[in-house]
Amino acid sequence: MNMTMMSTKKGRAWFIPGLVVLPVLLFYLSFLRDEEMGSSPGRQLELQTFQSGDGWGYQIRMNGKMLIYQPTIPCIDTVMAFPSKESAKDIGTLVLNKLAGNRNFSVSKEEIQHSLSYLGQ
Repeated sequence: MNMTMMSTKKGRAWFIPGLVVLPVLLFYLSFLRDEEMGSSPGRQLELQTFQSGDGWGYQIRMNGKMLIYQPTIPCIDTVMAFPSKESAKDIGTLVLNKLAGNRNFSVSKEEIQHSLSYLGQ
């Protein structure tokens, strides 16, 4: 009985440091992976515009694979294509630059409105 209690105490002694080391190790590994993805030679981003019904849309490819397919204007209440190739390209470029900078690539309603008013639409 005494031996069983000793093994259990030894097991607990390794369990606590393991709980501390595991999250640190996972953080370190995820940091390295993000650095690898964020490196310029490791990923090539490309913006393409396309005609979508009666308007325009854009897509962003990373290393030749589709990453974002956006046939409509995001953040507005109605489902509507971009009114022009220039407007789709402008918002697509904004998203592309955010991706290239490893930032949140979502766009706000204000950014959409600013872009469309800037282009005179």
